[in-house]
Order: sequence, then structure tokens, then C-alpha cells
Amino acid sequence: MSTLPCPPAANLGDLIDLERYPITDRTNPAYLELVARSQSLLGEEGVAIFPGFIRDEPLATMADQTLALHPRMFHFREKHTVYFKPQEEGVDQQHPLRRLMDTEKDTVAYADIPADNLIRGIYQSDDVLAFVRDVLNLDALYRHADPLAALNLQGFTEGQQLGWHFDRSDFSVTLSLQAASAGGDFEYVRMLRNENDDCYDAVRLFLDDSKTQQIEVLPQVPGTLTLFRGRYSLHRVTPVQGDRLRLNAVFAYVDQPNVEFSAYARQLFYGRTTVDPVN
Repeated sequence: MSTLPCPPAANLGDLIDLERYPITDRTNPAYLELVARSQSLLGEEGVAIFPGFIRDEPLATMADQTLALHPRMFHFREKHTVYFKPQEEGVDQQHPLRRLMDTEKDTVAYADIPADNLIRGIYQSDDVLAFVRDVLNLDALYRHADPLAALNLQGFTEGQQLGWHFDRSDFSVTLSLQAASAGGDFEYVRMLRNENDDCYDAVRLFLDDSKTQQIEVLPQVPGTLTLFRGRYSLHRVTPVQGDRLRLNAVFAYVDQPNVEFSAYARQLFYGRTTVDPVN
């Protein structure tokens, strides 16, 4: 686990709407119903959303705190296949393993998020951790041990986007802090591949003509917590339009303890391999 200082203790109810989401009382029938309903949605649709998870006042503070960090964000830009696998020269030009998607975003690493930032109180909450674990129906869940990757703040300026891709992890947990003026929607195609088949033909057809598959859209509503299973569902964030940044937090949870990024991954995603910030 990171040895960075924790933020001052805060009343979780000041940050999270505990009347709507009673995550501090896991024996409460309303909590058990919430978890059961969310597990069903996650299983059937690959996504569970919790609108209004963060109260309006702390949400505005979290957005302001994130905007203040934008000048220090690492500018990530990468071309990649939808599988995040290297390009294969032995296949034709239209094969999914030859076609490159564009991803561009700005990121604040965990080590660079000040100790008094309210978002730390959400990520470091044992109640939030237990809630996510229950919805995912896992026996164990841990905060990521990497001092850069554990919690990230992301900003998308005009033209920035996440290209179509499948996740390398089984699930992701994100919190929307601010919507863009336009664009920046989360789009996904449910279960376009499976654990036994990368479904190159179906992916190729979709990349040629998106009308071959139903695209689901999750507009970015600030204050919404989202759990998404992206290993088998192709997804992207559409290009941001306008002057207002799309802001979100990414909570890194894993099912094994003491997980850290490799030096290569740290350099790729944060522009450095150590906790010390880049000058």
C-alpha cells in the first residue's frame, strides 16, 4: 500500500448520499437490495451505475480541486489496437490487429493528488471498498498498491478521447466529476468478444461499420459512480467538444494484494518510473 499521508478524517455522509446508498450498514435490507440489483445489472449489461453517489457540494469541490491540478497532469497520447496487443504485420490492413485507435488524455497520478483532496476520502474509505467488493461479488478486494496507479484523476480537453478498446482488467471503477460542454460520452458494445475467442471478424465488421452492432451510451453525469466490465465489451470515450473539461476519477482496485505497475507501464502512463514528479 502507498505510504502517502491520508487526508483528514471526514464524515463519509458529508461526501456520499448515504440515504440513497446506505453503504455504511451492510446488514440494512435496503443495502442488500441495492447490491443484489447492481449485481444483476452488472451480470446482464456489464455495467452498474450509481447516479448521485456524491453529494452536490463536495462534488463541486472535487471538480475544482481536479481543475487546479490540470497544469500538472501528464499528457498521455498513444496509438493502440483495440486489444492493446502489438500490431501484427502478417495480417491484412483491415484486421483489428493492424488498425490503430487514438487515445489522448491528461492524468494526475496518485502520488500527485494532495492529501487534503476530497477524492482521497472516497478511495481510501473501507466502506466504499466493501461496497464495490459486494457488487462485484468477490471474496476479496484490495486498493492498488502502486503509488502512481492506485487513484488517478483524468482531464479531457477539446479533441481528447479514449479510442475503441477492450480492457485488460476484469472491471473498472470510475467517478464522474464534471461533464464536457459536449461529447465525452462513454460508448460500449456489449460482449463483442469472450474469454475463448477474440472475435476478430465481428470486431472488424464493427470497425468497418458501427451499425453492425448496438452501441450503448452512458452520458457522463457528474456525481455518478460507475462499475464496468470492459474485458469483453468494446468501449470508448467520444472526443470532447468545447471549453469545459471532462473530469473523472479512476479508482484502481484489484483482487490480489500488493499489486504494482511495471517500470514500463509507469513510464508509459505517467512519464516516470518513480514517485518523484516530472519537472
